[in-house]
Amino acid sequence: MAFKPLKQINWMEISGLLVGIFFTVAVMVFAIVLYAKLFSTGMIGVEEYHLHSNFEKAFGLRPGTRVQISGVDVGQIGDMEIEGDGVKMEFIIRKQYQNLITDSAQVFAMRDQNMISARIINIDVRRGKGRVLQDGDFLPPGQAQDIETVLETANEILGRVNKLIDAADTLVGMVMDTGTTIGALFGSRQLYDNLNRQLLRLDDITFVGKKVLFQTSGLLDTMQLQVPILLGKVDGITDNVAELMTEMKPMPQKVDALMNNVDGLMGKMDNTFGRVDVLLNQVGVVTAGLSDFMESTEQTLQNADDLMAGISNMWIVRRSMPSKDSVPFMVETLW
Repeated sequence: MAFKPLKQINWMEISGLLVGIFFTVAVMVFAIVLYAKLFSTGMIGVEEYHLHSNFEKAFGLRPGTRVQISGVDVGQIGDMEIEGDGVKMEFIIRKQYQNLITDSAQVFAMRDQNMISARIINIDVRRGKGRVLQDGDFLPPGQAQDIETVLETANEILGRVNKLIDAADTLVGMVMDTGTTIGALFGSRQLYDNLNRQLLRLDDITFVGKKVLFQTSGLLDTMQLQVPILLGKVDGITDNVAELMTEMKPMPQKVDALMNNVDGLMGKMDNTFGRVDVLLNQVGVVTAGLSDFMESTEQTLQNADDLMAGISNMWIVRRSMPSKDSVPFMVETLW
C-alpha cells in the first residue's frame, strides 16, 4: 500500500488567521481583567446609595476620595460644592454596609497611613445605636483627625494664650501703678483683710460640709442596715395579708349560707308565732267562757240564797229549823 505524500503547510497563508485569533484572545483577556477591576472597585455591579454631610474645610479631599469604616473601603466621595460657610459633600456608599451607618455615627477626614499620606474620609460607627440612615440622609460631621487640624487647633490655643498673657501683663502693670484702683487695693490691707475673711468663711463652710457629709454617711449606714430589716418586715406583713385574704375568700359563701339558715329560722319562728297567736285566741275564748260560767254560777247561788232566805222566813219552816245554823255555814264554806 502506497502512502500519499503530506501536503506542506503554507504559513504565509494562515498568518492573518493567527494574528486575528491572537488579537481576539488579547481583547477578551483585557475585557475580563477590566471588568474584574471595575467590579472590585465598586464601579459596576454593586448596589449603592448616597449620603451627604457638611465640612468646614475640604483641603486634600476631592471627588473619588475613599470612604472607610475601620480601615475598610465602603465607598467614595461623589460630589463636592461650596454651601454657606462650608463645603457640602456627597458620599457614595455600598449598600451592603448600610446597616452599620446610623444617625449616631460621625464622619471626618483623616490620613490612613502616616502624616504625609493622602487624606481619606472615615465614618466612626456606633453599632446598634440610632436609626439606620437611608438614601439621601444627612451624616453628622465630626472634628478632623489629622496633623493639619492639630496644628490649626494648636495655633488657636496659642493665640488665646497670647491674649491671656497680654491681659496678665496689663493687670500686673495696673497693680504696680498705685494710681489705679487695683494698685491702691494692693497697696493697702483692705484687700488682704477681705481675702482673710473670705478664707475663714470658706473654712467654716468646709467644716460644716464635712459635718453634713459625716451625718449623711451615718444616715446612709443606718439606712443600709435598717432598710433590709424593714423590707423583711414588710414582706412578712405582705405574706400575712395574702394569707388572710386567702382565708377570707370562702367567708362570703359561709355568710350567705348563715343568712339562708337565719332566713329559714325566721320563717319557722313566724309559723310558731302564728300558732301561738291562734292558741292565745283560743285561750281567750276559753277564758271568756269561764268568765260567763262564773257569772252564771254566781247568779245561781245568789238566787239560791234568796230562795233560802224566803223559805226561812216562812213560819212553818222557822219552827222546824234547828237552833244552830249549820246548813248555811256549810254552804258558805263550800262556796
